Amino acid sequence: MIEVIIGIVKLLVLVAVLSVYVMYATWYERKVIGHMQQRIGPKRVGPYGLLQPLADTVKSFFKEDIIPTRADKPLFWLAPILAPTFPFAAAAAIPFFPPIELSNGTTFYFSVFHSNVDLLYILAMMGLSSFGVMLAGISSGGNKYSFIGAEREIAQVVSYEIILALALLNPILMVQSLNLTDFVAFQQQHLWLIFYQPFAFVAFVIAMVASASRVPFDLPEAENELVAGFNTEFSGLKMAMFFFGQYVTIFVVSALAAIIFLGGWSGPAILPGFVWYWLKVLLFIFMFTWFWGTFPRYRYDQLMDIAWKKLLPLLVLNILWTGFALIVHMPII
Repeated sequence: MIEVIIGIVKLLVLVAVLSVYVMYATWYERKVIGHMQQRIGPKRVGPYGLLQPLADTVKSFFKEDIIPTRADKPLFWLAPILAPTFPFAAAAAIPFFPPIELSNGTTFYFSVFHSNVDLLYILAMMGLSSFGVMLAGISSGGNKYSFIGAEREIAQVVSYEIILALALLNPILMVQSLNLTDFVAFQQQHLWLIFYQPFAFVAFVIAMVASASRVPFDLPEAENELVAGFNTEFSGLKMAMFFFGQYVTIFVVSALAAIIFLGGWSGPAILPGFVWYWLKVLLFIFMFTWFWGTFPRYRYDQLMDIAWKKLLPLLVLNILWTGFALIVHMPII
């Protein structure tokens, strides 16, 4: 019974933390990009514009909800519900702090649930996250911009989920586990995996940006080509739900990158482990904003070429090399 209560409390805390994170991630992005473009960014609502996310949230709740007359109404309602559901389910397996040993000999994990196949579960949830976008395009009453945006999202997710999984296969081969805690333990005993697998890390970073559909791979929205892509016909709270899913996806892939390649909560003893962990996660979240304010958008054919003609064959060779090196006990770097 106590485990159920603890699980419910963890779930409520996760909902609260992710809600606040998404609200202030939008403020942070607008501030950072504003300064990159020599603007101030939000400043009118509260000191330094800190209450702007609250104002935007209230506005989303009270904006008129417009549903196209030709829309498939059940699917039109279901799409914005599914969009954040699967990223949120993936976030449930992400640890927020290092595990602690209790006096009774058990380990307390700061994630909603913990298992020996955490990584497999997170990849499965991330793979399902495109269903909301797909339904958004199908249900929008034949809007060509919505449909093309959904098509692009599906092709992009299918292509880059493969790259994401293959990039993780090299660290999995070295650690021989799918448990996120084991990855950190391995890197506490050796070097961070980014030093053993630099190409896998680069491929993972490219794939994580594409999976989140962010600049320079934001082709499903591509405002100057597709108006707003898959969410052209959505407004108010429904549109906000798509953004919620996107920002949670950014958090999930950033935490994965910090744990798998940068040692998670391991670091010099001058700072506590959880501080190192969150610094690394925030570094990757900043990277998304930096890319948004810096890089132009890729063309669709260029996006597919990078995945299928460059990253895929190189990752396969990298996996073969890693497997061979492990079998003959050769140093990988």
